[in-house]
Parts: sequence; structure tokens; C-alpha cells
Amino acid sequence: MYTPNSDKFTEIVDLTFHKYNSIDLKIWGLVKRNIGHRKVSDNSVIVQADVLNNIINTVFKYDINRINAISGAGLHKEATTIYFLTQLFTSMTNLTWVKLTLNKNSSFNRLTEIDEIKTIKFNIKTIRGTVRLFDIFHPAELSGANMLLIRSGILKPNESFKVFKLKSLLDKLDLYISENNSSDVMSLLNPIILKLEQFEMDDPDVLLITDYNSDI
Repeated sequence: MYTPNSDKFTEIVDLTFHKYNSIDLKIWGLVKRNIGHRKVSDNSVIVQADVLNNIINTVFKYDINRINAISGAGLHKEATTIYFLTQLFTSMTNLTWVKLTLNKNSSFNRLTEIDEIKTIKFNIKTIRGTVRLFDIFHPAELSGANMLLIRSGILKPNESFKVFKLKSLLDKLDLYISENNSSDVMSLLNPIILKLEQFEMDDPDVLLITDYNSDI
């Protein structure tokens, strides 16, 4: 079952809905009729996270209450899209947009079994996130981390923010560490790597913000 941890990085996610799932199709229709969405293609829209959250909490209030009343042992039977989305909004505190892609394939099954335990697997991909270095480091450490980012060529002097592809940023950090292997370098760059590497498979865009004074 999808049980996300607290995530302050993710701002935009891509979710796959299925046409032949009644809940998915109902949410899709409600989103398409709401002005808080934008069309991406015939099968994809992007919707404001607060709009989608309001739809879920308003239209599916009964389902949410029922899920909350069920114990963990039988929860997989009620772990529908509603459960998944409520967990998503709870854990991703900086989520601003959700991209929905409607899969029209009639043969799908979200229910899988891992170690003889039934679980629900949803297709989710982080496509945009932000790392604020001042949320990771104390003020005394922040200037040191910023200096290393400049020395590595990742940032230019006086550059307080920049957008990267996540894997590219990780490669640059790993390269600098391999060429400058010291405890000081490791202690300042490893926290950034640990923050990013959990999203490495998705390879989202990353907005790196280095100080409080940036106007973002």
C-alpha cells in the first residue's frame, strides 16, 4: 500500500488514472468540469492541488470517513484512489499542481502481493520540486555549502537560485566530492544528496534556492 513519508520537496506530480476504474473516471470528469485545470493533451490535464483536494474532501467525504474507520488489517480492501490521494495531500505539504493522465487500457490491476501481503500500487512521478538550502543547514553552515556549490561550478557567484535536472545535479555533486574528498566537503554536500536521491528515478526538475534573500 502506498504510504508516503513527509515530503516538502515535491511541488508537481504526475498521476495515472484509469478509464475503467469508476472512481478514477468520476474524479477525471469532476476535474475536467472545474475551471482550476489546464488541458495538456487529449488524455492529460494539470489541476491545482487545492482544487483536487477540495473535490476529494467534498464529493468523497463518506469514503474518507469509512477509510479512516477501518483497521490496518483490512485497509487494502478500501485503499482506493481516494485513500491514495488523501495520503498524498497529507504528506506532500508543498504540492501545488497535479498532472492527471487517463489510461484507456481496460486490462489493469492495482492490487499486487509483496511477501504474501496484498498491497495497492499507484503510478506516481515527481516532475518538479524545490530544495531550499536554508531548510537543510544552520546559518553558519549555509555559507559554507554555498561556497562549495560555487567552487564546484554548480552555481555562479551571487547566483541565489537555479533550475537543474535532478540526475545532472547529483552527478555534479558526486564528481566534486570524488575530486575533493574531505570531511568538510562530505558534511556539507551529503545532506543535499540525501535530500535529492530519493527522487532520482523520477529525475524531476529541481529548483535550488540558496538563501533567504532570493525572491522566490
